[in-house]
Amino acid sequence: MLGSWKIDAETRLSAQGPWEKTRATSTIRKTLGSSLIEEDFKGVREGKDFYIKTLFAVNNMNNKYQRIFADSGHGVLVDFEGARNKDTIYFDKLWTYANCTTVKLRVAYQVISNNEFMVVSMRMAQDQVEWDTTGKMKYIKIN
Repeated sequence: MLGSWKIDAETRLSAQGPWEKTRATSTIRKTLGSSLIEEDFKGVREGKDFYIKTLFAVNNMNNKYQRIFADSGHGVLVDFEGARNKDTIYFDKLWTYANCTTVKLRVAYQVISNNEFMVVSMRMAQDQVEWDTTGKMKYIKIN
């Protein structure tokens, strides 16, 4: 995952909302003495500049993958815990809103090759049993 990437992104804000197709860029590098991986994402969403900062690590206490995420649209840190299944790492989070309803969040990173991977964002409301895909991003290596 390390390197510079161009991204073809499709996102939507709600389950029935329209898909927005955009292009973005990303730089992924090791940081903090190589103990973390850091991503800086730059794109456009709803006609405005859109930024994402993501940190990845492996918890050496329980060997779980960790992901901390924030975007310029929300400014909230969201911490995920994950596990690997073959060529995909699934990061999950149970999010509780102020009104006490919950939604399960999932982000799947699937390695396709050394030069390509997919990131799929999903959610499942507390009264649902199927995932609603809210984002699909295809990363293609620049260098």
